[in-house]
Amino acid sequence: MRCENMANSNFLRVQCRDCGSEQVIFDRACTRISCNVCGATLVQPAGGKAKLISAAPVETLE
Repeated sequence: MRCENMANSNFLRVQCRDCGSEQVIFDRACTRISCNVCGATLVQPAGGKAKLISAAPVETLE
């Protein structure tokens, strides 16, 4: 799978639904992203924009 930096992509600050910690992620992540604190799966790749699994978006960073 190939990751590309696109003009319409952003970084997101998300909050883990399990432990409440915050983390900054790329909205078009091409790998599974886990919480740095509890290890829960926050994001899974979905062939474009990543799918939020156990994360709630807090804000969009530009």
